[in-house]
Amino acid sequence: MDTRRQADPDLDRLATSLLDRARKDIGIAPLARQLEGRRLLGVSREFIRRSLQWAFAYRVTGESVFFDRARQEMLNVASFSDWHPAHYLDVAEMTAGMAIAYDWLWDDLTAADRATLRGAIIDKGITQARHGHSTFKAKNNWNQVCISGMALGALAVEEDQASLATDLLAAAKRDVSIGLNAYRPDGVYPEGPGYWDYGTCYSVLLIAALRGTKGTDWDILSAPGFKRSAEFYAHAIGPSGKTFDFADSNEGPGFPCALVYLARELAQPALLTAMRQMIRAKRGMSDRFAPLSALWWPMETAGKTSSTEFSGQGDQPVAIWRSSWSDPNALWLAIKAGGAAHNHAHMDAGSFVLDLDGVRWVKDLGMQDYNSLESRGIDLWNMKQNASRWQVFRLSAQAHNTLTLHGLPHSATGMASLRMLEAREALIDLTPALLPGQVKQATRRIRFMDDAVLLSDEIQGAQAGCLVRWAINTEAEVHIDGHRVSLTQKGKRLAIQFEGTGLQLAVTDISAPQNDYDAPNPNVRQLTVTGQAAADGSWKLSTTFSRA
Repeated sequence: MDTRRQADPDLDRLATSLLDRARKDIGIAPLARQLEGRRLLGVSREFIRRSLQWAFAYRVTGESVFFDRARQEMLNVASFSDWHPAHYLDVAEMTAGMAIAYDWLWDDLTAADRATLRGAIIDKGITQARHGHSTFKAKNNWNQVCISGMALGALAVEEDQASLATDLLAAAKRDVSIGLNAYRPDGVYPEGPGYWDYGTCYSVLLIAALRGTKGTDWDILSAPGFKRSAEFYAHAIGPSGKTFDFADSNEGPGFPCALVYLARELAQPALLTAMRQMIRAKRGMSDRFAPLSALWWPMETAGKTSSTEFSGQGDQPVAIWRSSWSDPNALWLAIKAGGAAHNHAHMDAGSFVLDLDGVRWVKDLGMQDYNSLESRGIDLWNMKQNASRWQVFRLSAQAHNTLTLHGLPHSATGMASLRMLEAREALIDLTPALLPGQVKQATRRIRFMDDAVLLSDEIQGAQAGCLVRWAINTEAEVHIDGHRVSLTQKGKRLAIQFEGTGLQLAVTDISAPQNDYDAPNPNVRQLTVTGQAAADGSWKLSTTFSRA
């Protein structure tokens, strides 16, 4: 690694940060088996972070202090009564972390240590999935994480438990394609960028482990849309450094080892532009798989520059444009169709986010911590129309940058479609995402130009006098002057011009929680434009965003 670090200053910064963090963490107390709500997941993830960073530091430096601390934490977790199979992600992640660290430190572990750790992997992990597991049939990230975690455990102990490993790997191979269907057809991960990071990193862990031990990858890498999903993720990070955080994602980007692995596979190191910026800003080093990013970091530092446009179909179609990859002040916009009828989805059909001059002007509020809602009695995983899930402000249509009618929610089952009219123009049919019978047709057309964005909303066949509400969330100061709005933030300005009839513009502070179970939205205000459908049921609004 020394030669590679000398050739690439960003890799050197990453490795140095990991080693520094590993040294600072030596004195922290061992983990305890303590649930947060109904999950042990936080403990599993922290175990991965600790064990991988110390094992990495030991392999890089040879200093025994890192080996001793990794060994201590591994034996500590191995002594837990169980790894919480009631929430099987907890087991899968703990098994994955143990399997990787067990492999990396194998040569220096005693026979007694190996037996103890191997026993934990078997008894607390993979035995429960010998012939498969219910999570293997999941059509979401659970499939990827649980299959990969169990397969990594099986590969780690295969030499001593050949029959068990053979049975488990056969079950994993049988069901692995179920989770990969999420990437069809174009690589847009329907659970959002945050869960792309999660699910794809585990798929890449499995690819790397299978290649290293079996000389195969079970055709995971060639699954439709899988490789292209790296482009989806890279495009979904705006020049502000924030993501298009639709569904249960966060605005801050992750530090995905999967993006590093796929950038190397695709020979497109330019996909790592945002990760390089994070390294230079010393962000992302706490990611539990950051040591793998260092190991997989491509040797090439220059390569094909990605297109400035990305669009893709799937359960949550998106279109993303930027005026430049190299200009930090570039204009960038991302918009989605789809809607609420998917795992981790929000009522966000037609919602968009916008960056200009390095500032996020139009923002998505992102996810709310699950335990904060579950502990207050919210049935978060009931997706039916009248479920309490849709009473949570951040998940509701009213909290997103889209249209609503009569103050009502979107449909929990209807999904909007997206059609590219030209390379920089898209049309979203919002009709299915609205409640049945509200309109005959509702469309959102968006045209991206290098210096402006034109958004055209049109409704036909609504009830005469129907109240239509257009909204965006922003952290900027808002000044309204007739149909023209000026946003000011960080010394920068954005102009918004509205064209329509009978429009009422208003700005509302939404920083305080709407209900006792809602999270606050610090420094966020909502700009709304309302109007009434004409006698013939029609309504139109044209909006232009440009630098002031």
